[in-house]
Amino acid sequence: MYKLLIVLFLVLFTQKIVAQADTTSLAECKDSCIRKEAPILFFDCSICDQQFYRQNINYVNFVRDRRLADVYILLTANQTGGGSTTYNLYFQGSKRFASMMDTFTYNAPANAASLDVKQGILDAMKKGLLPYILKTPLADELTYEVKTNGKNANPEKIKDKWNFWTFNLNTNGYGNGNSYSSDMGISANINANRTTEKSKTETGGWYFRNRQRFKVDDTTTITGKQSNAGAYHLMVYSVGKHFGIGHFSTYFTSLQQNLKNSTSYYPGIEYNVFPYDQATRRQLRFIYRIGGRYQDYYERTIYNNTHQWFALHAFVVQYSQIEKWGSVDVSAGGFHYLNFPSNYNASIYPSVNFNPAKGLRIGLWAGLTMVNDQFFLSAAGATPEEILLNQKQLQTDYNYNFGFNINYTFGSIYNNIINVRFNLNDSYW
Repeated sequence: MYKLLIVLFLVLFTQKIVAQADTTSLAECKDSCIRKEAPILFFDCSICDQQFYRQNINYVNFVRDRRLADVYILLTANQTGGGSTTYNLYFQGSKRFASMMDTFTYNAPANAASLDVKQGILDAMKKGLLPYILKTPLADELTYEVKTNGKNANPEKIKDKWNFWTFNLNTNGYGNGNSYSSDMGISANINANRTTEKSKTETGGWYFRNRQRFKVDDTTTITGKQSNAGAYHLMVYSVGKHFGIGHFSTYFTSLQQNLKNSTSYYPGIEYNVFPYDQATRRQLRFIYRIGGRYQDYYERTIYNNTHQWFALHAFVVQYSQIEKWGSVDVSAGGFHYLNFPSNYNASIYPSVNFNPAKGLRIGLWAGLTMVNDQFFLSAAGATPEEILLNQKQLQTDYNYNFGFNINYTFGSIYNNIINVRFNLNDSYW
């Protein structure tokens, strides 16, 4: 009898342990399964603080490559006429979320604090992820509320006392130096802008001045100065979904370019193959301008002139496209002088960023300008000091630049954990 009671106790105790283990296993499995079935997200934004968004949306799986994701988010930014910035978040699903796509927008006011911008983008991202979350087991963990004060919105249209005009004033100063050199500078600009669907007006000006000093030895000190200033006015009218017409006038003065006064005026027309409401994702624009320019020079030029008139026209082609696989930007165009038929200035600037394989991102860019219009070159030439300090432009037939970036990442596909300990963001290692 005693042995029978012991056996019965052991059987009951073992069943309880197994039941507890099964309950724990089921709970762990539930949590693991929910996380495993959560949306797998790739956030395409090279200028964003990715850590901030991973930390605040910790219920999805961030991955390091778009090919591993089933939710792809692309962020683009465009400045509005009022100085604010519109951030568009394009959501595109694949695999189990195939055919799902949407766009959410956050409008950041001019000079908005960085944290406010991050929070605005975060809120838009959370709203955009909701339809994807509802198709996963995470939906059972979801709660929400709609905040309202119960009052009806004012049906009257908002009246803008500024009539859509915005104004911006900005100034910057800098300086650095040591026992043998110094570099000081100041710049300022001002602009006024009015943008509506029917027209755009912008007027502004700027000023820049720089002074450099180099002590070669106890008896020799080289100093150099650069300065330029200018003003501009732009007026554009919308003509349907693809055309724009307008005019552009400028004033410019520069010691470096031997220009005491350069004044230009150009009427122009533009055609965009794609409707302008798609401009944040793709553009193919053809622009033609024709006008005149008058220039006064500080020093007599190599062509023995102290001033000149020019009749000239310009043609520009600009193409840009942002897609899931990457982006392409190409700008090409040039000036041609009608009263100096053999003179011109032509350039092309292509760039491409793409993701050709899992974990691989490649960026390529270049620029080439063919120069045949340096009417402003001084007949006096430039001293070695002026050349070294870039105080005068020299004669050239071309300018070019190029670059590339290749980045390859492999290993764990998940990118959810935040750990900021010993970040290598100082210079004392």
